[in-house]
Amino acid sequence: MAITYRKLFHLLLDRNIKKGELQEKAGVTASIMARLAKDETVKSDTIGKICEALNCQPGDIMEYIPNHTRSIE
Repeated sequence: MAITYRKLFHLLLDRNIKKGELQEKAGVTASIMARLAKDETVKSDTIGKICEALNCQPGDIMEYIPNHTRSIE
């Protein structure tokens, strides 16, 4: 299972928001921003802070990408 935050960085580009601006507005650290850029694990409260700052839903900033596709029978 993999979570990617590519959608977050696309959203920032679309809204012309710099990473530092989001960091300040959401109250997250530079290390958290770096973890997001590397698609590393972050706490759900961090996702909540970012969603509040951007007025969006978690699905707007993150996406689940399965490691492999398998059918359920």
